Order: sequence, then structure tokens, then C-alpha cells
Amino acid sequence: MDIGYLCPKRGNSDIFLAVIRLFSIVHLRTLLLTSLGGTVVIAVALRLLLRGWDQGPGAVWLLSLGLPAAVLLVVLLVLATTTRPQEHLREMERMLAGQGWAHWHYDEDAWRAANGVESRRDRRDSYTAALLALAVGLVAAVIGLVAGVDLFVFAGVLSAGMALVALAAVATAGTALPARGSPRGEIHISPLGVYRRPGGYVALRSLGTRLCGVDLVEAAGGDPAVLRFTAMVQGRGGAVPTRLADVAVPPGREDEARALVRRFHDEVLRTD
Repeated sequence: MDIGYLCPKRGNSDIFLAVIRLFSIVHLRTLLLTSLGGTVVIAVALRLLLRGWDQGPGAVWLLSLGLPAAVLLVVLLVLATTTRPQEHLREMERMLAGQGWAHWHYDEDAWRAANGVESRRDRRDSYTAALLALAVGLVAAVIGLVAGVDLFVFAGVLSAGMALVALAAVATAGTALPARGSPRGEIHISPLGVYRRPGGYVALRSLGTRLCGVDLVEAAGGDPAVLRFTAMVQGRGGAVPTRLADVAVPPGREDEARALVRRFHDEVLRTD
């Protein structure tokens, strides 16, 4: 993964800072955590499936650990070549240089409200499906244990484990958790991404993701106005609409947010 353009011929501290910024890209760190967690889950599920295999413990452990490790290596290589981290890192640099479309600062109350908005989006869009998969997986695993069907145990552990990995990835790799560690914050917005500091960078265009909507949800019931970014995300069943980010608009910036929506519709969505 080439990050040399950020720190050519510099010391280890510059490389370290570049790597830290690399993991500010939310979808990249989410994919990495999911891949690592999924590897552990697959290894455990395979070990359970092969517990009655008569080829000896060495062969069982080799297959249980070697196959997931090989899959992880392939996944990491694919991520390094298809997620285009260089493009996102350059866009983050442009934002910090003042070349984005919006740059909003938040005081303590506004930052707390912004984090609440993003946390609600995570719960609404991610947790429900993962909890359902967890429940189905646990039921299948219990049925397999009671009936003595190893394949059911394998499928149940795999489903429940991957659901837990997804829950953990959303909770730890999203923007809300690191953002809550600071009393104040700032958000940069450009045609290619939303950069929450602290929190991370959400790409509006990435592999399998295409921005399809930018809307302003007006303030109501004590909640701030919200700039909502929606994308079509490619899945196994086709593309589905998904909220990429909900950005709370700081008090007094509502007119700027409306102008930003118009600009996205005129310069980004219309051309797509």
C-alpha cells in the first residue's frame, strides 16, 4: 500500500503519522476489523466442524488455522488494491488545506448533538440486521449441538460469530466512538467525503458505493438540522440505499447547508 507520497524520504515518525491517517478512513478500518474478526470466527467454526475428523490433530489444526489465514491474506491484498486509500488520503489533505466545500466547528453542546445523530444512524442501519443474524446463528448452533449435527453447529457458530464481528466493527470502527472522546470537534465536507475530526473520514464514493442523495432534514423537536448522505451500496442481492453519514448542522449554518445541498445536486448527483 503506497503512502510514500505523504512522507517521501522522511523519518519513521512521519510514516507512523501517515499510517494513523490511513486508519482514519472509516470503511477501510471497518473492512480490516471485519476481516480479522471473520478469520478468527472461521477458524473456530472449522475446528468445531472437524472435531470428529480422524486425520490426526495436526491436520485438523493445520486446516482450521491455515485456510482462514490464507483467506485473510487474499482479502488484505484485495483491500490494498481496490479500496483506493491513496485517493482518500489526498482528499483528506485537500480538506485540511481548506479546499473542501464546507468546514464546520462545533462547541461542546453542538458536538454532543452531532455525535448523538451519528450514533442513532449506526443503531438504526447496522445493529438490527446483525442482532437478527446473531439470534438465528445461536438457534442453529443449539439445534446442531442437541441433534448432534456438526454442520448445523458450524453454520450457527459462523453466523453468530460474524454477527458479533459486525456489531463490534460498527461500534469500534465507526465515527461516533472516537468522536465522543473529545468535547469539541470539526467536520469537513467535500464532493468525495465527510471528514469528522475526531472520528474519521467517510468516503462518499468507494468500491461498490455510489452517492445517490444529499438532503437536509430540518431541525425538529430539539434535534439539530441534519445533512443526510445516502448511497446505493452493492450487495449480494443488488444495490440497496444506505445512509453513509448524518451530519448535524451547527446552529446558524442552516443556510450554508441548504446551499451545500444544491451544490451537490448540481455538481455531483446530476453528473452521476
